[in-house]
Parts: sequence; C-alpha cells; structure tokens
Amino acid sequence: MSANDDSGIERRLQRNTWIVIFVALIAALFLAGWRMALGVALGSALGLFNQRWLQGSVRAILDKAAVMRSSRVPPFTASKFILRYFIIAFVIGVAVWTGDFHPLGIGIGFAAFVGGVMIEAGYQLYLFFKSFKANENASDNSSKE
Repeated sequence: MSANDDSGIERRLQRNTWIVIFVALIAALFLAGWRMALGVALGSALGLFNQRWLQGSVRAILDKAAVMRSSRVPPFTASKFILRYFIIAFVIGVAVWTGDFHPLGIGIGFAAFVGGVMIEAGYQLYLFFKSFKANENASDNSSKE
C-alpha cells in the first residue's frame, strides 16, 4: 500500500464521517426534534475533537520515538490520553445536566466516525468483489481460447 492509498483512505474516511454527521443531523431534526439534533451536533463535534486530538497525540509520540530511537514513551503521555476522556466526559455531563441535549443524540454524533468506517468497509468489499469477478471473467475467457 502506497502513501497515496493511505491519503485516499484518510480522505474518504473524513468525507464519510461528514456524510454520516449530516444525515444524522437531518434525521434527528425531522424525526426527533431540536433537542436530539443539538445532541447529534454536540456529539459530532466531540467525536471530531477526539479524533483530531488522538491523531495529534499519536503523531507526536511516534515522531519523538523516531527521533530519540527509544521504545520509551515520553513523560505525561498517558495522562494526555486520559485527560482527553475527562474533558469529553465533563462536556457530555454538563450538556446532559442542562437538559438541552439528548443523550442518545450525543452518542449517535460521537459514533459518526464508526459510521464512516462502515461506509468505507462496504466500499472496500465492493472493490474486492468487483476485482474478483473481473479476475474470474478473465480466467474464463483465457480457458476458452
């Protein structure tokens, strides 16, 4: 797999996540009202925040490890990972406590990345079966000659 393939997968995952967020927001607004839509919006924002922070943290850890050529994790790294969860839990707790955000909507929005991954998995399965069928047809045509 080349760097170009990795970039394409990353781009498609991001696009798919935004599609899931948009569809969930529209569905929540029309099917369950403003409170659910606000929950989906907050959960989506928290999910994107979580994803960006995790990517940045992992990139920083790997860059430091590559420069230092050490298998040791830099100090306070684990605390940064745990701090992320405390911040997200605090924001969710405050949002639910206010009563303006539906907890289920927050969960749906937070899981938007999972929906994006599932769309990508379906696309990869489609590509696999398409290439499998093309290879099968090619072998059938070569055996007939």
